[in-house]
Amino acid sequence: MQLFEYIDMMNQPYDIFYSESTYSQLHWHYYSEIMYMEKGSVKVKCNNDTTVIEEGDLCYFYPLQLHEISKATDENVKYAVIKFDIHSINIPPAYLSRLFDYFVRRTREDDFCLLLKREKVDEKMIASKIDSIVSEYLDKDEFYMLGVQSKIHDLLITVARNIEKNISVFQEKHTDSNFSFYHILEYIDTHSGEKIEIQDLAEMCHMSYSNFAKLFRENYGRSCKEYINYIRLNKAHDLLINSDFDLNYIAAETGFFDCSHFIRTYKKWRGVTPKQERMRGRAS
Repeated sequence: MQLFEYIDMMNQPYDIFYSESTYSQLHWHYYSEIMYMEKGSVKVKCNNDTTVIEEGDLCYFYPLQLHEISKATDENVKYAVIKFDIHSINIPPAYLSRLFDYFVRRTREDDFCLLLKREKVDEKMIASKIDSIVSEYLDKDEFYMLGVQSKIHDLLITVARNIEKNISVFQEKHTDSNFSFYHILEYIDTHSGEKIEIQDLAEMCHMSYSNFAKLFRENYGRSCKEYINYIRLNKAHDLLINSDFDLNYIAAETGFFDCSHFIRTYKKWRGVTPKQERMRGRAS
């Protein structure tokens, strides 16, 4: 069975739609996924836990989390699906760590999806926010990608303010002498425009290179070098589509050695050159 749901080659950093399906096989992915039940109910299995998502409930699946959806009853269902890469929605650095505490890091007791029940929050408000995101994405009006991004920010703020999650385990933040392995994604995101050496990351976590590399692949499904490139490419993609900066600036800003290195790496990732990507994005 193919468990990994691939998203790196999406033409855009989001996939947003309504669905009436009552089955999605066991899978995982690098991106975040929000599911909002507009009608009916479905059964969700996440890691080793199972729950029922009912009408008016919102479910947030963490990145890298194994999950599946199946029928809960014989009634018809309709739900919104919002898939997005949390590294590509331009979270300001001042809020990055806090957002990661809620939407990337998991504790042992919280090793399940985030579930916002309808009785815990204004159901009409959540439904309105969800519908606004889906409509913005499907209508594709001027600046719609920026509109989707801002509306996802708004939804995540609402979820964080209303969800019951213990984040006290993350309160002790890292220093130069106390750097946790589980802050490493935050560090890479913040410093992706700079030169990053894997050996330096391992030393910051007080680990050997081999142990760090092994733990990183076990936790995040790819090598640290691949992950750094993934973050840089996503940020470069955003600048290509949503700015007029030239390729030399984008290459330097996102941490590539030079423009030629950027173009080669981007074409290998997307199958098109950065210039072709920009032209395709402007035409859509």
